[in-house]
Amino acid sequence: MSGTELTLEINRETGESLEPNSRSIETEGSFAIRLRGHTVPAHAHCRLEGELSRVGSLKQPNYYVEPDEEVVVPVSVPEVDEPVSGTLEISIGYGAEVARIAVEVVPGPPEVDVDDSLGEPHRPEPEPSLLESISNAVGANPATLGVVALACIALAVAALTAGSIGGPVALVGVLIVAAGIVIAAGLLYY
Repeated sequence: MSGTELTLEINRETGESLEPNSRSIETEGSFAIRLRGHTVPAHAHCRLEGELSRVGSLKQPNYYVEPDEEVVVPVSVPEVDEPVSGTLEISIGYGAEVARIAVEVVPGPPEVDVDDSLGEPHRPEPEPSLLESISNAVGANPATLGVVALACIALAVAALTAGSIGGPVALVGVLIVAAGIVIAAGLLYY
């Protein structure tokens, strides 16, 4: 049900009286009629009229309402594409007292198509670290970059040592370190 409800007070002040809480309702589908009995019992007859009678239906038309009792009458109405108007007639005392309520059934809000991808959280790609950025730029893996860095450090230490000591023996030491680096690079890449 759409949650729309109409309440009728039956025989509240005197015998044979009907007091609806509204003279018109608007709903998007099925609704309910709440019949509240007061001083004397009553037979209530419910009927749909107009376009409403073609689309809506009552489970049964006749209801017996005891004093201080509530009876809920469901009115089934399918979803509609265009507004449908009609009248709900409730009578007691063999038609001695009649209440007519204008009913308008309106189309519900349009359905919203939701893409399935919206149900999955979007996780941005993590930022690459400095080492990953360099290895991606050079095209080598991090282990290779580590070996190259150590080779550069070894060559720098050898050059500084040769420069501070001086002489042909120091120069031969630098050349041996450089040759070792070239051989290691050749083995690494080929």
